[in-house]
Amino acid sequence: MRNILEEIETKYPVADVRVGGEQVWPYLRNRYAESYVAKISAESGERQAYASLKSRRLKAVAASLYGARNWFRKYRYVALSAAGYRREVNGKQFNRFVDPIIDNLGRDAVLLIERHTTVCYPKAQVHTANIASEGAPLLLAWILHNAMRRPSIENASVLKAIQEEYGLELSYGQLVRAFEAERRVFAFLLRKIQPRAVLLTCYYGREGFIKAAHDLGIKVIEVQHGVIGKGHPAYNVYSDLDKSFFPDDLLVYGKKELDTFDDARFIDPAHVHPVGSFYIDYVKSTFVPDPDLVHHLARYQRSVGVTLQLGRERRLIDFICRAAHRDTTICHVLIPRAYDSYLSDLDLPENVMILEKQNFYEAMMYVDFHSTIFSTCAIEAPALGVQNILLNIDNLSRRYYETSLTDSRITRYVDTVEEYIETIQTFPKLDRETVSRSNEAIIATGYQDNIRRFIRSHLS
Repeated sequence: MRNILEEIETKYPVADVRVGGEQVWPYLRNRYAESYVAKISAESGERQAYASLKSRRLKAVAASLYGARNWFRKYRYVALSAAGYRREVNGKQFNRFVDPIIDNLGRDAVLLIERHTTVCYPKAQVHTANIASEGAPLLLAWILHNAMRRPSIENASVLKAIQEEYGLELSYGQLVRAFEAERRVFAFLLRKIQPRAVLLTCYYGREGFIKAAHDLGIKVIEVQHGVIGKGHPAYNVYSDLDKSFFPDDLLVYGKKELDTFDDARFIDPAHVHPVGSFYIDYVKSTFVPDPDLVHHLARYQRSVGVTLQLGRERRLIDFICRAAHRDTTICHVLIPRAYDSYLSDLDLPENVMILEKQNFYEAMMYVDFHSTIFSTCAIEAPALGVQNILLNIDNLSRRYYETSLTDSRITRYVDTVEEYIETIQTFPKLDRETVSRSNEAIIATGYQDNIRRFIRSHLS
């Protein structure tokens, strides 16, 4: 798939599109990329990779009263994240990206503003002490947005030309108003709370919050939640854009990510901090095998855990089914990103199973190899000791990972079913510890020590 942001930002004067003298492209760019992905997915008959912005906001607003009482006090820090990032840790639903940091900062010192677009856990099941729903400020922003005048956009013809070239239909005036409304609401809340710094797990989609924080002189720290790298359009900027829409510091899995930012257009590499992954360390230290799954996989010569991806799901499943029919000695374990009822209705070969009980991290502790297209799981599987066989559908595997996952002992790229089967059959299987060590530049070890060191240096 084309990287339209690179094309757009090297062809069009997007930095000249402004409202009140401020650039608007830094927060429009990812909406254009999402719209293009949705368009291509729809044309190929796939489920959309992203729900509509309206749908996501409606789901968030539905939970707006969750933790409402927690708004009425001051905190030293504020964090923004999503309930979908939670996994069970020590019997509680634990946000694997921000809860480890919150615990080190002091659980009562942090307010977590949580997005509830997929799940909303009862408070008794959640590890985090202080949570308020992001739906509340989004509802206020929606009300304000509808009361605001239509913005006067300088050089709007640039946006019109982009949409015409790529066949996109976005109401950029509405998006500009939505951004400004969110910025005003979050500025009000941040002035009231007065945090020293804010944390978030995904900068794009939250540019209004980031800009509000920067306008008030508050440091913004992003925690890596998924793949970044040279192939991710959101983290690679091809024009001179206003950095106040981006984070000040970025906590990443490993030092390899510093290469992504060598041009410093998104962030200076000096402000990128490799810390590793809390949840990977946790799974490796606490794993207890399920004997039934172990017994099932033992019936086959080799097994592959296949991480599915919205937007490519049907083609990926079709690829795996064709491979399964050709070699019945290999078991393919499908790992859905979100289990959907249609998956249970699929007519799958006997040697293809859908995993429902275990998540990706747990699944990796059972299988011989891992396959996906360009999911973040491609960098996480080796940290769990599992080699990759990446399916280069739409050339996305190579685009996202060819410059980072370069060790052919650990990761292979295949384009056809025949290559896939042959690679599974002939790929020399390394012991898990060797695979894990080889991946330390991509996902560092010693998360707890690393995060404490960062907090002492940047947040104390």
